[in-house]
Amino acid sequence: MRRSDFVFRAFFDDGSERLVLLEFLSYWKPWIPIRTLECRCRHLLQEDLPVVSVILLLTPAKGARDFYTDEEVHYHYRLVKLYELEAREVLERGPECLFPFVPLMKGGESLFEEAEKRIYEGNYSREEKADLLTGMAILGGLISEEIPVKLLERRRDLMIESAAYEIIKKEGYEEGMRQGIQQGIQRGLLEEAREMVLEALEERFGLLPRSIISRIKSIEEREILRTLLRLAIRVKDLEEFKSHLDRLEG
Repeated sequence: MRRSDFVFRAFFDDGSERLVLLEFLSYWKPWIPIRTLECRCRHLLQEDLPVVSVILLLTPAKGARDFYTDEEVHYHYRLVKLYELEAREVLERGPECLFPFVPLMKGGESLFEEAEKRIYEGNYSREEKADLLTGMAILGGLISEEIPVKLLERRRDLMIESAAYEIIKKEGYEEGMRQGIQQGIQRGLLEEAREMVLEALEERFGLLPRSIISRIKSIEEREILRTLLRLAIRVKDLEEFKSHLDRLEG
């Protein structure tokens, strides 16, 4: 059974209650709205409370939208584009628990060192500092190889006390963390390239056959995906695209 990343019950000033379904999304995927709708329906049936659906998108995506619609359904949810939030405003106004997200925010890549300093010098326990810094390293790795490496070099004394760091350590110690973050960035770029091809095809030709989606999602070379993106924009129809895809895969 699919579940949301985080579900909590919210109490409002007027005495009402609602369930909030919160999804964290590193990269936009066209099927996310349908999956979120599925989770919403399950909770409506199980909890008998109004439901608020929220998607927190961490990295830019042209195809990201705050609704899903088809012949029978129109579903609107709250889409929070983290990269459009002002990093400077978060640093000045808080809350501090958002500091690890600063590198992903607007203008945040140049402000991550200030956020790091605020965490390191802040009035937190060592365990809290360790978790916040390790979180910043992992999130910063979505956009930059330098951010996690610099944090690891400067704050290793604290980060090694984080439970998350212990998990990373078991998978390969510090070097494994560096390599893992770099590999994660590459996987993210590859996934983004696949989604760009699919979005271009869907924009031009509508709902795609599962066979096309599966074939594109199995491609592991960015050069091929770049070629497919150009073709998706230029071809007359899906049959022509399939012919080019057959030649490239062959």
